[in-house]
Amino acid sequence: MTPGGDAADRPVTQSLGEGVRLRPADHAHGCAQGSCYPATGDLLVGREKSLKASSTCGLSKREPYCIVSHLQDDKKCFSCDSRRPFDPVYNTISHRIDNVVTTFKPHRKKSWWQSKNGKSDVVLQLDLEAEFHFTHLIMTFKTFRPAALLIERSADFGRTWQVYRHFAYDCSSAFPGVSPGPLRHVDDVICETRYSDIEPSSGGEVIYRVLDPAIRIEDPYSPSIQNLLKITNLRVNLTRLHTLGDNLLDPRAEIKEKYYYAMYEMVVRGNCFCYGHASECAPIAGADDNIEGMVHGRCVCNHNTNGLNCEACDDFYNDRPWRPAEGREANACKQCECNGHSSQCHFDMAVFLATGNVSGGVCDGCLHNTMGRSCDLCEPFYYRDPLRDVRDPQVCTACDCDPDGSQNGGLCDGHTDRSQGTVGGQCRCKAHVEGPRCDRCRTGFFGLSADDPQGCQPCRCDPRGTVSGRSQCDPVSGDCFCKRLVTGRGCDQCLPEHWALSHDLNGCRACDCDVGGALDNQCTMENGQCRCRNHMAGRQCSQVESGYFFMALDHFLYEAELAKMGQGCVVEPREQQPGRPPSWTGLGFARVPQGGSLEFSVADVPLSMEYDLLLRYESQLLRDWEEVRVTVVRPGSIPTSSPCGNTIPADDRLTTTLPAGSRFVVVPSPICLERGVAYTLRLEFTRYGDANSVSGGGAETILLIDSVSHIIDSCAHVSPSACNCDPQGAASSVCDVRGGQCRCRPNVIGRRCDQCAPGTYGFGPSGCKACGCSLEGSSSRLCDGSSGQCACRAGAFGLRCDGCQSGHWGFPHCRPCQCNGHALQCQQKTGACIDCRANTGGDQCDRCADGYYGNPSLASGNHCRPCPCPDGPNSGRHFADSCYQDNHNGQIVCNCIQGYTGARCDECAPGYHGNPSEPGGRCRPCQCSNNIDMSDMGSCDRRSGECRKCLYNTEGPSCGICKSGYHGDASRRNCRKCTCNFLGTTSSQCTERDACVCQRSSGQCQCLDNVIGLSCDHCAPDHWNLAGGRGCETCGCDPHNSVSSSCNEFTGQCQCRDGFGGKTCTDCQEKYWGDPRTQCRACDCDWRGIESAQCHRATGHCVCKQGVSGVRCDQCARGFSGLFPACQPCHQCFGDWDRIVQVLTGTKPSGLFTRLSTYCCREIISLTTEALLKHTKGPTANQRDSNSEASKELSALEREAKALNLTSEQLHRQLDVLKNSNFLGAYDSIRSSYNRSRDAERRANESTTTRPSTVSQSADMRRRTERLITAKKDDFNRKNAANKRALGDLNGRVQGLDMKKINEKVCGAPGDAPCADSPCGGAGCRDDEGKRRCGGLNCAGAAAEAGRALESSRRAEEELSKVAEAKSRAEEAKGQAQAALDRATATKNKVERSNNELRDLIKQIREFLTQEGADPDSIEAVANRVLELSIPASPQQIRHLAEEIKERVRSLSNVDAILEQTQDDVRKAEQLLLDAKRARHSAEGVKTTTETVKQALLDAKTAQATAEEAIARAKSDIGDTENRLAQVTTSLMAQVTPPPTGPGTPPPPPPSILEGQLTDKFQEVQQRVDTKARVVQEARQRAEGLRDQAKELLTDAQNKLLRLAELEKEYEENQKRLEGKARQLDGLEDKMKAILSDINKQIQIYNTCQ
Repeated sequence: MTPGGDAADRPVTQSLGEGVRLRPADHAHGCAQGSCYPATGDLLVGREKSLKASSTCGLSKREPYCIVSHLQDDKKCFSCDSRRPFDPVYNTISHRIDNVVTTFKPHRKKSWWQSKNGKSDVVLQLDLEAEFHFTHLIMTFKTFRPAALLIERSADFGRTWQVYRHFAYDCSSAFPGVSPGPLRHVDDVICETRYSDIEPSSGGEVIYRVLDPAIRIEDPYSPSIQNLLKITNLRVNLTRLHTLGDNLLDPRAEIKEKYYYAMYEMVVRGNCFCYGHASECAPIAGADDNIEGMVHGRCVCNHNTNGLNCEACDDFYNDRPWRPAEGREANACKQCECNGHSSQCHFDMAVFLATGNVSGGVCDGCLHNTMGRSCDLCEPFYYRDPLRDVRDPQVCTACDCDPDGSQNGGLCDGHTDRSQGTVGGQCRCKAHVEGPRCDRCRTGFFGLSADDPQGCQPCRCDPRGTVSGRSQCDPVSGDCFCKRLVTGRGCDQCLPEHWALSHDLNGCRACDCDVGGALDNQCTMENGQCRCRNHMAGRQCSQVESGYFFMALDHFLYEAELAKMGQGCVVEPREQQPGRPPSWTGLGFARVPQGGSLEFSVADVPLSMEYDLLLRYESQLLRDWEEVRVTVVRPGSIPTSSPCGNTIPADDRLTTTLPAGSRFVVVPSPICLERGVAYTLRLEFTRYGDANSVSGGGAETILLIDSVSHIIDSCAHVSPSACNCDPQGAASSVCDVRGGQCRCRPNVIGRRCDQCAPGTYGFGPSGCKACGCSLEGSSSRLCDGSSGQCACRAGAFGLRCDGCQSGHWGFPHCRPCQCNGHALQCQQKTGACIDCRANTGGDQCDRCADGYYGNPSLASGNHCRPCPCPDGPNSGRHFADSCYQDNHNGQIVCNCIQGYTGARCDECAPGYHGNPSEPGGRCRPCQCSNNIDMSDMGSCDRRSGECRKCLYNTEGPSCGICKSGYHGDASRRNCRKCTCNFLGTTSSQCTERDACVCQRSSGQCQCLDNVIGLSCDHCAPDHWNLAGGRGCETCGCDPHNSVSSSCNEFTGQCQCRDGFGGKTCTDCQEKYWGDPRTQCRACDCDWRGIESAQCHRATGHCVCKQGVSGVRCDQCARGFSGLFPACQPCHQCFGDWDRIVQVLTGTKPSGLFTRLSTYCCREIISLTTEALLKHTKGPTANQRDSNSEASKELSALEREAKALNLTSEQLHRQLDVLKNSNFLGAYDSIRSSYNRSRDAERRANESTTTRPSTVSQSADMRRRTERLITAKKDDFNRKNAANKRALGDLNGRVQGLDMKKINEKVCGAPGDAPCADSPCGGAGCRDDEGKRRCGGLNCAGAAAEAGRALESSRRAEEELSKVAEAKSRAEEAKGQAQAALDRATATKNKVERSNNELRDLIKQIREFLTQEGADPDSIEAVANRVLELSIPASPQQIRHLAEEIKERVRSLSNVDAILEQTQDDVRKAEQLLLDAKRARHSAEGVKTTTETVKQALLDAKTAQATAEEAIARAKSDIGDTENRLAQVTTSLMAQVTPPPTGPGTPPPPPPSILEGQLTDKFQEVQQRVDTKARVVQEARQRAEGLRDQAKELLTDAQNKLLRLAELEKEYEENQKRLEGKARQLDGLEDKMKAILSDINKQIQIYNTCQ
């Protein structure tokens, strides 16, 4: 835009508006080098018809008007006739609106526009034909300038309007709500007053600039600035006329003839709006182009733009978005690039942004098979020929692609682009198609088809089943090539009896179904699951379902002890040994002699087939059992059609032998059994050996038969059987899958766990219980399976045969009970009598029972009689524990139970009530909540139990509640006086200031409204004024303007945010005015003329002193003259005349008189007189009379007002006296005084109004102090009294103290010696370094002792560290001892195992020697076997083991030595600690503990010595055992070796003699070994127990030492904390006194401020 105006009118560099500088356009090159702008001119020139006024004088007739500014002219009224245009010669009284258009003719000051008389609201409007830039407006008025006007604009030809600026003499009344400025932003809408004054009366200007020069504009080309300058219509609204006030006095029409608008000239500066794309403008179509100086509205566009205002680009120049030109940047529109294939385009912003703001043109209607934004792409089914230019009409060539195999029906790449991977003309094949023309299927696909979106179908070959491992098939048929064990068109199925299609060589795997568990060898191909039989599971059907099992081959087993026994056969039950598996089944064996027989019933044959018989047994002899006959007894003949039809009778009679070295035998020939048939199996044990081998010595030939079972063929298909575990005897319903053995409970046996083991009884859910038969009282260890009754010997009684008969005790040496004839039975073990009769008691019924007295002896005749207290036991009235007869006077003395008293316990004791003399009467405790004196007989009524003397501030029938005025828990004796604040508590609850009633349980006082706290001592949140005595008032803080909703509890002042003030923050802050919801402004007052710094909060008017006026109090008021601030009152006549004028006019003086008040009184009077002469000629006399009377009345009123003022002052003084007579009134007075003087106080002391301020902090501190004093009052009084007593005692003791003695006790030297001579120092003594000197070497004072104690403590700490080291060494020794103990235990177990093996060997030897027919050869063979055996270790090994045990035990003695050394260290540390903490009596317990540790260590040492002795004896006994064993071996050899027999040789001793000797020797050895092992074990356990006890005692001692140190530290900390609290309380008391003093001073100050 070019600078406004021609060269003579405005500076060249000015544009848009004054003060806004732009980069100047280069006029030398026009629009070629950047922006260009048309010249600026007056937009009114040539547009007179477009300018309209809503009011013009004389349009319809000639109208008169007058002037008021030329008082010296003779002619003051004229005529206006605007029916014809203005003519300087013929029609000079025409005042149309077109007269304001600027002309430079001589008559320019003789023509003007004028409105009708008295018309205030007039509108001047300019309507432009196009958009223009508007820079500023100048209006020159002939009359007064308007008192109020506003300028508006429209940029849309009048559809909408926006205000530019308001002008008014009084903005607040003319345009309320409009900001008066100052202007902060260029587009602010404000109201100005500088162009609206009444002066000058003619030639005044109103100037408006769109862009104020004072406002700096960063970017004048911004849209906001351009829109601000752009207009299509301009409107000036004149809204208020300036008058002299006489129109208010006289409503006649001629008065209005001098009030109207008249304007000489109106200039609207601007230019054609072309956005910098034109340097000149041309007339719009139909406009006159011959008017000189007219600013035309159509731009002559450059930069490839067009439009009325160059607001768009030319056709085919849309490659960039249209933009205004800016400085050197022309921003010209750019031509579209369509490569010669189109002549049309449009702009697309999305494309422009996508190209990085480079190009946005999109070509329209591309030719030659092209497309795209620049017609640079080929259409579908065409591609760009790389050999032709892009502008060549033949650049796009048709594609050559097979439509069946290519995408999109034969579409090819339109161009070559390496980044996108496209090649011009290349066909894009479907997913499964390949080839240059997309005409064949890919490998792995078949069946090319146009209907298939993928082109070809994939070969549906499972790669796991194809030979190549890939999905390949025939490209036409799609058949796959399968592996050897795979079949199917897609090679996706396994051959029958195969599964698991995979990448294996053959493709599938065999099913491998279990032959016995599966129905056949077929399985599913997915998971290989075979078809299982019932109760079978698993993929191969090789697992049994839970709760089922596979039968063992010998599952069908028949116990011999349950068979039918022949003559001589007996059952021999055998008890199981714990930890050793049994070698038999069932309860035991059947003892069968030679010639005996057993018959078994067989009725549960599972399958019809041949079975092998299995016979289990235990041979008791050395040789084989030579003949056993087995006979199958069938119920009848065998049908030939049955499975056993081929069986002959000889097949049912079998014979077998039983080898002596085996435990079972299988009968050589099988037997055929049928299912569902019951058989009898008979076993005859006919011959042990031949006739020559049977001894004639009469020895018994027996055999132990365990069971018989028939073995199932392993190839037979037998379904799994249910476990059927007994629910009581089995721990679970699941059994072992192999054999079906259930998990039995303790002492339960059987496959199903359905019977008790031998030696137990009581089959049930917990298993079976051991018989526990006494070895001394029972004949067998077995008992009855149901009752558990053992077989007792003579003299033994009881379930286990372990007790004496009735009336005896002391099993097994039973003796009669000693019960003094008063009982029949006694305790079996102690002999204490049971159920003593005749009122006797005691272990032997030898004393009277409780409640009886006398002599229990039967011979005395003085039997036990009931105690008369008052009646005997069981009478219902016996209230004594016991009684006795006084030997002197024979009286019965009762020992009463608690609650009873009197000689016969027939009265209630103090604190109890009741009537024990009545039947059923009792003494019960008085229910007085523990608040009476239990020793006072009158504390409660002895009959009714009513409490009479309640203590501890309690009351009520049971002393269960606190007294009125007290609160707490009466049951805990903590009733305390109510501490209610008198001001915050309801007055009905208080009899006096310190006597109020509260809730007895919680202590809560009954508070006034909005008062809270247990004592009603502070206001609720967001409330204040507790001192009012009527409850607290709501703060009422403004929620938006205050920091919080709370306020000061005493003043109610809210804490306001910055910029707000007032008590509730609803006003502006101090020294500000306005509406805080919109804007607060600072009070702009002249301090020389104000009484208060605070202006009127609503209007901003300052509070002026007398004689000063004006908004800022910066000018003299009416009735005063002179220069401000030296304003002097006018003459008295001013007041008289002023009253006269007011009476005559009935109104206050107009603004004219207000503005002229600075003239002299004489001038005012003359002017006023001249102005009023016209209106006061007639009624002047009457007005004078009225004025005189009014003056008299006024004088009387003045006198009355003075009297009222005096009376008001007296009442105020009396009111102050009344207010100050009580606290509440004084507080109101203080608050009122504070409100009246807050401005002066704020200037004097800002700190009293800010938060947090000293006063608010003081109030908070006082409130906290009062609470603390209230809470701590009683405690403080008690402590204060105690402290006073203590201070008195201390004062007395201090008076008796002697500094000499103190110095001597503390420092160790008399206090009268000088510091230089005193070796130990003293009070006030210092060393060379300035440090206090007290104590030292060879000084016996407390300081020296403390130093030495400190040093001892350090040494004790070092010793304790040594103790810790010794403890770690003890732990190491303990580990070594434990290792030695483990090895000893292992050795003991090894010896026990060897003993068991030796015991079994001896037993076999004994059984062998007791057999009949034992020949010397057999005996010799056994002896050789015995000699070949050896004990588990050689004598050297045993001795080595003993030495190792002894060494390990010796290493244990190191532990004792360490502990003994630790004992000395601990004792030394304790001694040091006792020296340092001698004042603490609790250390004595540590010493006792240490002595206990010492004794325990000595006991441990003694026990260890005992253990060493026991080990030595064990070593000696082991040697004896070796010797005796050697002797036994030698003796055995001598006895079993057959000497040469001859006639004179005596026969060998019988086997019974050898058996007796060997048995005796073995038992003796076994007893000795067991005894020694038991002694060693007991000694070891005792030593370990003593060592553990010593360790625990040491730990306990250390813990007590630590606890003592912690207690001392805690005591010191508590002492320091107590001292700190005392100091804090003293400080708070001083601070409270200072605060109270300050408050009293403030009260005095406020009382004096009136």
